Amino acid sequence: MLATVHDLLAGGGAEIRSTSMMLCYHACMTTGGIEYFPQPDDWTDGLLHELGYRRYAVSVFDHWLTEEEWELNPFIAFERARAAGFEAVYREQCCQFRAFYQWLFKEGVFRLTGLRTRRQVVWHDRWDRRLKKAVTAMVSDQRWGAEFYAPAEHLRVISGDVRTDTLLLEDNADEKALENVANKFGLNFIR
Repeated sequence: MLATVHDLLAGGGAEIRSTSMMLCYHACMTTGGIEYFPQPDDWTDGLLHELGYRRYAVSVFDHWLTEEEWELNPFIAFERARAAGFEAVYREQCCQFRAFYQWLFKEGVFRLTGLRTRRQVVWHDRWDRRLKKAVTAMVSDQRWGAEFYAPAEHLRVISGDVRTDTLLLEDNADEKALENVANKFGLNFIR
């Protein structure tokens, strides 16, 4: 269930004082929604299952890379792709990821921000400039460790490396539908 404006702002101790403040709530920092981002000490599948998650990934690759594959692959980082003559392919992969996330976040998304000691959450009710900037930084590997929670899709996203992001699906998430969406944008859904 999506939080109301009051619920989102209440977590940060703020109150809605004007219509203009209500209209810009999608960019307000708050601690409301932080419960969607538990930070366990151990990210084992057993503990994730206890938290109500199933771990998957979305990637340009169709499998988890071995260390040897990682060392040889030109798409791991922009600098490596450019040096190997694959800059255009790397940028196209970024576009695929961005389109995938734009589709997933179309009904709103929580974005975790801040330092580990002072975490805050931003609610984006639509694909706005700030969300596009955050997702673009994530998919182009300018920011590692970005986290999002899409309540409508029952999905938490944690950016990774190796052109692969972690997807934590809640029990009521539609795994097959998410796989179809990933494939629609030219990405692979890894189990």
